[in-house]
Amino acid sequence: MTQSSEFDAQQSNPQTIAQTDAEDELPQPNERGEYKRTSHRYWEATNSDPNGVKCRMGPHSIQEIEDPGSKVNLNIASWPVVGTLKPGQNFEIYLGPSGLGVLYDAQRQPWFFIEKSEGSGAPSNCFVQANRSFVKPIQPQ
Repeated sequence: MTQSSEFDAQQSNPQTIAQTDAEDELPQPNERGEYKRTSHRYWEATNSDPNGVKCRMGPHSIQEIEDPGSKVNLNIASWPVVGTLKPGQNFEIYLGPSGLGVLYDAQRQPWFFIEKSEGSGAPSNCFVQANRSFVKPIQPQ
């Protein structure tokens, strides 16, 4: 009789299958519509405003912003709009050193840093609000 490998045992274990299914689920917002820390990279702009979702960036680099010793004022909502995402436009977020993709501003509001987005003239290297009113998670294509 051959001994089962740990891999075989995991494959036949219903708990492992349930964990795999849970990992495939898209992030869900909290009761205020905010997305919390997530390792999910793929998102879509959802704002019904025809002007699109505002993407903001201040005078600092992302490296300066994420530096724990940084003195950057994280009042992101007041930073200049450097571009907009059209409704339905896909983008990828930067997960940062923690791998959890959300930056909280001075008012404790969550923001995603867009690493790249699809489409000509699409904004990148800027922040969008991590709220279901503006964005939603999607499966990678």
